[in-house]
Amino acid sequence: MKQCGVVTEVKGQHAKVVMQRHSSCGSCNACKMGEEENKFAIEAINGINAKIGDRVSVDMESQDVLSAAFIVYVIPLIALLVGIFAGNRILVSMNIGPQKDIYVAIIGFAVMALTFLAIRTKEGAFKESKKFLPVITEIVETNE
Repeated sequence: MKQCGVVTEVKGQHAKVVMQRHSSCGSCNACKMGEEENKFAIEAINGINAKIGDRVSVDMESQDVLSAAFIVYVIPLIALLVGIFAGNRILVSMNIGPQKDIYVAIIGFAVMALTFLAIRTKEGAFKESKKFLPVITEIVETNE
């Protein structure tokens, strides 16, 4: 997956790149980070020493994008379903009365929240592995 953006900050071998959201993104709001609606910032590996203001091409393997999406979206959904089914089985065996469905929902959301917390805790390890970090592949237009 290749996109272009402008380098706004450089820290060692990493750079912050502001990118324009493409129309192919549609209504997916995954990249909205509180900034302007069509722009988002990412951290990328700066192996070619791009400087602030340079327009660069950033690439990330499609398989890595799919893996990251699976981790962030699918695993918590699976955790929610497991929490709901496990909570239901446990509460049925305990003969919990009419509030059982509320407790089941609370258990499901609690398991999902714990999964999000675990993913957030592992974020540093994901960044260190550099597997999920995009790479600046070329300088399209220099700022000099």
